[in-house]
Amino acid sequence: MMALVIPVFLFSASVFSLVFSLLSFYEKESRAGMKFLYVTVILVTAGILGSVYDYPAKDILAVLIAVFATVLVILFLIKPGAEKGPHKNPPRNVDEHDIIFSRMKLQPGSTGWRQYYSSHSFEKGQDDIARALPGLLSERSRFHNKFAFVAADASFGIIEYLHKAIRHPASGNKVKFSPEVLTGYIKEWLHYLGAHSTGICELRDYHLYTVRGRGEDAGREVVNTHKYAIAFTVEMDHRNMMSAPLSPTVFESSQQYLRSANMALQAAAFLKKSGWNSRAHIDGDYEVICPLVARDAGLGEIGRMGLLITPSLGPRVRIAVVTTDAPLITDYVQNDHSVTDFCRICSKCAGGCPANCIPAGEMEVFDNVERWKINSDLCYRYWCTAGTDCGRCISVCPFSHPDNMMHRIIRRFIRRSAIMRKVALAADNFFYGEKPVPKDIPSWMNPQ
Repeated sequence: MMALVIPVFLFSASVFSLVFSLLSFYEKESRAGMKFLYVTVILVTAGILGSVYDYPAKDILAVLIAVFATVLVILFLIKPGAEKGPHKNPPRNVDEHDIIFSRMKLQPGSTGWRQYYSSHSFEKGQDDIARALPGLLSERSRFHNKFAFVAADASFGIIEYLHKAIRHPASGNKVKFSPEVLTGYIKEWLHYLGAHSTGICELRDYHLYTVRGRGEDAGREVVNTHKYAIAFTVEMDHRNMMSAPLSPTVFESSQQYLRSANMALQAAAFLKKSGWNSRAHIDGDYEVICPLVARDAGLGEIGRMGLLITPSLGPRVRIAVVTTDAPLITDYVQNDHSVTDFCRICSKCAGGCPANCIPAGEMEVFDNVERWKINSDLCYRYWCTAGTDCGRCISVCPFSHPDNMMHRIIRRFIRRSAIMRKVALAADNFFYGEKPVPKDIPSWMNPQ
């Protein structure tokens, strides 16, 4: 009986390997597909030899394989272990003026320019370097593509126009909803519109900027008395993001910012028409720090690269938020320490970052919170050279793989075992490479 254990295990493993190979080829990951195919051949050959020939310690090996297979099944089936305690949250002290995107909006000689740089000489030096570079979507940038860049610029222009819709007031009469019904409706509607994940949390003070730094509200204190925040993600196309830092990344980024903006505005307008105060927070017009809201709404954890890492798409998402005083039910959230634990052992985003702006070491304490902090000045400076919003950290992240059977199995093991996190990282490096090569621009996006 024990003699059958080895060939059965090897043939079963070869089936999984063959399926993984086919899925990899379907994902256009030829390197991974070929390696899985080689593994399949090795497993099948070993299974045939193991069923035909006798050799010393065959029974011992069979027992070890049986134990190994049993452990894998148990790890796959059990629930994750105890989670860490609540997040240690930062104080509310983020002035939006300090965000690089706000500083780039300052006009030379304007009152805002003089007021900010009079007390921020270091930032002025950093910003002067960035302003001397070609710039995001510039024709002089390294990865200029007239089709993708113009399309991205058009999408960002539409988003800017949509900012006006944020300020529409609520109607006079409140429609009474039960919190359960309204919560269910909004979540189902957002999923119908294309949201990948949706969560609700109470709006906390540290979710909010202290002062607005751009747009018509620049310089105003942020006052938002809404009780709840609805956060949702939209998926960024895997194929386009695997081209990072080439032009498809900024094309895809702009498309999903626009898509999420439309969805947030629709949800906010629905609540306003029902008489409830609400506000959409979309690209270029935020009162909230979206990753913190999304984390507290249960949509993921913030990883080494400073972005939200979602359970099934990793950082390959864009986020929008709607805040409101409408009656809602918040989500029960358990902190997923497996994500940050994986980030501790994996530094592929840091190693693959062309700007060297992601820390490769351990977390450090900033504002009384232990976390990784990227150098946003170096990051944006590379954007101004490349002409795109890069996305290289997103493309190399092991969590960014497509949400299919193969990667779901691996993510499940990652969630359940510290040892399997190390195995998964080693496998990702073997099959995809420690520094995966960017994919070519899709032909339709670069017509001749």
